[in-house]
Amino acid sequence: MKPHTALILVVCSAPSLVAIADPVKRDFESDTLGAPPAGFEFARTGNGAEGKWLVRIERGGDKNHVLVQESPDPTDYRFPVAVLKEGSYRDVTLTVRAKPLSGKVDQGFGLVWRYKDANNYYITRCNADEDNCTIYHTVDGRRRAFLNHNVKVATNTWHILKMEAVGDHFTV
Repeated sequence: MKPHTALILVVCSAPSLVAIADPVKRDFESDTLGAPPAGFEFARTGNGAEGKWLVRIERGGDKNHVLVQESPDPTDYRFPVAVLKEGSYRDVTLTVRAKPLSGKVDQGFGLVWRYKDANNYYITRCNADEDNCTIYHTVDGRRRAFLNHNVKVATNTWHILKMEAVGDHFTV
């Protein structure tokens, strides 16, 4: 399994990775450029370096702040995540707008939910290198895929990913 060492842009309305419940909306416009955003927990499942999560500007000007994971660490089985710390939700709808930009090992983005810690959570991850979107259950640091959907995930293109969890039913 490939690690996530992609450079991605994320605009939340959610992480890769971020848990946000309706009607909460989180963007990065008030966060300091070049620094991690406030209110997030950053973690890594697996090996290698922690992710390098920073707020950047997607295009010129002073608006359109985005969350970027910039670490190029090529370590196998490495999955950096950013999780919004505020709130705890069992039934939730999450939405993220994300753009995979680069990465020699992987180019992925996704949504994390039912997060307990860096080794126990659910994630749906879309991958531009593999052209798929997969739901994983991570238990004790081991990821188990339980649904994979082949879909075109273009690099340098904005994508919208939505996940709804009600009870033990997940819709992506």
